Amino acid sequence: MEKEQSLFEWQRVKRFNLPVWTVLIGVLIARTSYFMAWPFLVVFLYQDYNASAIEVGAMLAASALIGSLVGVYSGYLSDKFGRKWLMVIGCVLGFVAYSGIALASEMWHFHLLILLTGFMRPMIDGPAKAVIGDSLPDLKDRELALNLRYFLLNIGGAVGPLMGVTLALAQPQSLFLITGFTHLFYAFWILFGVERKSAKVNQQADETLLPDFTQTLKVIARDKIFVFLLVANLLLMFVYAQLESSVPQVIVRSGIEDAASLIAMLMVVNTATIVLFQFPLLKMLERVPLFSRTRIGMVLIAAGQVAFIVSPNDSAIGWALACFIISLGEVITFPTLNVQIDRLAPAHLRGSYFGATALYSLGFAIGPIVGGAMIEWFGASWLFALCFIVSVTMIWLYALASKVEDTVEREVAMQ
Repeated sequence: MEKEQSLFEWQRVKRFNLPVWTVLIGVLIARTSYFMAWPFLVVFLYQDYNASAIEVGAMLAASALIGSLVGVYSGYLSDKFGRKWLMVIGCVLGFVAYSGIALASEMWHFHLLILLTGFMRPMIDGPAKAVIGDSLPDLKDRELALNLRYFLLNIGGAVGPLMGVTLALAQPQSLFLITGFTHLFYAFWILFGVERKSAKVNQQADETLLPDFTQTLKVIARDKIFVFLLVANLLLMFVYAQLESSVPQVIVRSGIEDAASLIAMLMVVNTATIVLFQFPLLKMLERVPLFSRTRIGMVLIAAGQVAFIVSPNDSAIGWALACFIISLGEVITFPTLNVQIDRLAPAHLRGSYFGATALYSLGFAIGPIVGGAMIEWFGASWLFALCFIVSVTMIWLYALASKVEDTVEREVAMQ
């Protein structure tokens, strides 16, 4: 009986159907091509178009902001009309956006096209996670599939930049053509691989349960556990954004020798930790309730902020150790977030719940702005102290969420 309950059983993978494999393989191909090009965006905007750090930061923040707003509505649309065509439209917009970046020659082109990448991303990501929930009735099967999706996404994050450096050192802008055509391929892949919404049988119920967008928002807003988690996870993204945006700035300003190599090493530490430790840690913690599992990851992220504070600025080992601790926290927390949303969401609102999680990206939008200001005005130690306080706050919010009386009818009781 013990073995039947394990997450790690080959029969679970055998139950993955065509829509699930479409999403899993699609995320690997699309994210590999994305990471192949996107890291070079700042480089060529600075070198070829003289874009300032503030201008690039504003473009990326605006993209994250538009994505968070579009995600909420696109999730609702995927519940109302089905996942398939929304994902196809998102991929076609991705083809236009990324190919456009490859061909753009004026700064206003980049402003518009980078905004479009924020617009299209939640149209693919939220419904893709919902497809997994729609396709796999067994909760543990879904948990494994969502963890595998996160793993493949990070494989793309590891392989993509290496391919980008190999293919186009001279013309990094041209890499975006590959990313664009990859999204066009993904659109055709979805057309054949994802079935139309199978809730035709429940259409009458759906029309009653989803009469309009406003009422759907009200239903979600009344879910107190979800709202607590939404706020906590937005704070989590604010803290995590510092690893990608503020930490490199701190290293560059610290006067450490060969800062670029250290920043690259931290990216390798982050990616390698995720790829090597995700499934061993998942195996170790699979019996731990989801809320407790998330809090363990958040404690590690908080500990990483302390490690940043106490490490000397010129210590590469100190930077790497702090990054490793945060990456361990990430690899426990981030995949678990998707599993939690999948468990929280009523089946007829699964797309809307995953769509609402696009609001997390507000943390990514705010993080670099606040981080840059803190470094400029107060120094790095104060920034990491703020991130530690924010980490403690999100752990506290998770503790509150676990004690809230749950009045929503769910597939399984939340812990």
